[in-house]
Amino acid sequence: MSRRTIYALTDYKGFFGSKHFSVPYRSGMDKDLLRNCFQSHNFEIEYIQAITIFDSEAHEWAGKYVLYTSSEDPGYFYKSFIEDIVLYLEETGAIVIPSYRFLRANNNKIFMELIRRQSKYEEFKNINTRIYGSLEELFPELGTLAYPLVIKKAEGSMGKNVAMANNRRELLRETKGMTKTGGLKFALKEEIRRIIHKGYKPESKYRHKFIIQELVPGLKNDWKVYVMGDIIYIFYRPVFKKRVFKASGGGYDNYTYGLAANIPEGIFDFASDVYKWLDVPAVSLDIGYDDILKKFYLFEFQAVYFGTAGILQNYSKEYFMRVNSEWEYRENNKTIEEVYSEAVVSYINRKF
Repeated sequence: MSRRTIYALTDYKGFFGSKHFSVPYRSGMDKDLLRNCFQSHNFEIEYIQAITIFDSEAHEWAGKYVLYTSSEDPGYFYKSFIEDIVLYLEETGAIVIPSYRFLRANNNKIFMELIRRQSKYEEFKNINTRIYGSLEELFPELGTLAYPLVIKKAEGSMGKNVAMANNRRELLRETKGMTKTGGLKFALKEEIRRIIHKGYKPESKYRHKFIIQELVPGLKNDWKVYVMGDIIYIFYRPVFKKRVFKASGGGYDNYTYGLAANIPEGIFDFASDVYKWLDVPAVSLDIGYDDILKKFYLFEFQAVYFGTAGILQNYSKEYFMRVNSEWEYRENNKTIEEVYSEAVVSYINRKF
């Protein structure tokens, strides 16, 4: 059987994907190792820089498999460029993996919540959440909110751009700090326009999009769960006192992994159900659990360009897989490149 080809879009540096402890630093996956992994599954991988897509004809991409990376460059400027390329490829008929909407949701909590709202499963959306495009859109709802609340700027990871408010004053203070746009020059221009043009409504000075979310009370930790095809990795993230309510961003060396992760019964089934619903090759999930109500909470998910430290043998000594309806552990002897390629190949064979 001849090998099928997968085209992998790299960034402007020639890097692909995310890999903790990559060499050189922050250079993504080992492309040679990844190629070998795909070849072992009878797939060839061809790396191409995103910008070169413009030099090809649109019809050339119909029906071709395209993997893509993302970027966490400051300001997300290059990520925006990758979005343009991937959406274009999807519209030409290329099979982009995963679908463009998951790139749009990458480090974008607004679109993440919009995807979540599509689910017919209430247990995946059991945290009350509201989305806003400007601070002014929050004002009409101030009298209807119940505290405490969590405020999250759309962009951010590792617990950054997240705050808690116990009352209206704290809510306004935190949202103003997160959403501020423009500077003094912008404000002066808008004031002049307001004076010159009768009835003119100035542009908001607070236009970074954000969400507010109910605080799930009493949670002392969450779990990071990676679902990669048929296998699952998990680690336990405690809420440290200095971080008040945030479990993420506490440092990988402060978490417990695999069998030591204080795993609640049912979390693998819950994570697996989310994975199947999203219909992606791989996903990173932030999951909370109320052991009194026996209830899971899906805080966030990422299907593109997420942290991978919990897959490394340095941290996770075990991974888990379902065997005859039971979850069993195996010694973690896999590289990120192996796990990722297996997940992608399984996804392609399952869908196409």
